[in-house]
Amino acid sequence: MVMTRFAFHEITPKLFQAQLAVATALGAAPLIEPVLRDLIECRVSQINGCAYCLRMHSDSFAKHGGDPIKLTMLPVWQSADGFSAAERAALVWAECLTRAECQVTISKCHRMLLDHFEEAEISELTCIIATMNAWNRLGIAQHEFA
Repeated sequence: MVMTRFAFHEITPKLFQAQLAVATALGAAPLIEPVLRDLIECRVSQINGCAYCLRMHSDSFAKHGGDPIKLTMLPVWQSADGFSAAERAALVWAECLTRAECQVTISKCHRMLLDHFEEAEISELTCIIATMNAWNRLGIAQHEFA
């Protein structure tokens, strides 16, 4: 059961609307395929420990036709089969931007992305990761699972 500590959207509706506007803009004309976006949002949510967001984006991943085995293997994607080179590059980028103790430099991560994504796609992917990190923090602050 999910219990709410406070309702961000009710207490500070203008801030909520601004955060929602970014998420809406990302979905309006996406350059990143929805299933990859969902995969990245799931990984960021796993890293941050946001059960609320992980549940929501896992459902979206399934709805978009994502392979359920990928979600199962996502915590150990570095050593798991079944992830494309582009997915691996995106996952490295997500981890580097989410974890303070990332083992790979940002420059090296960016070079990996350039093999699979155009600059506009990298920019969108970066915004997806940054926005997911913000939603995770809001979700963790607001929701308590009982």
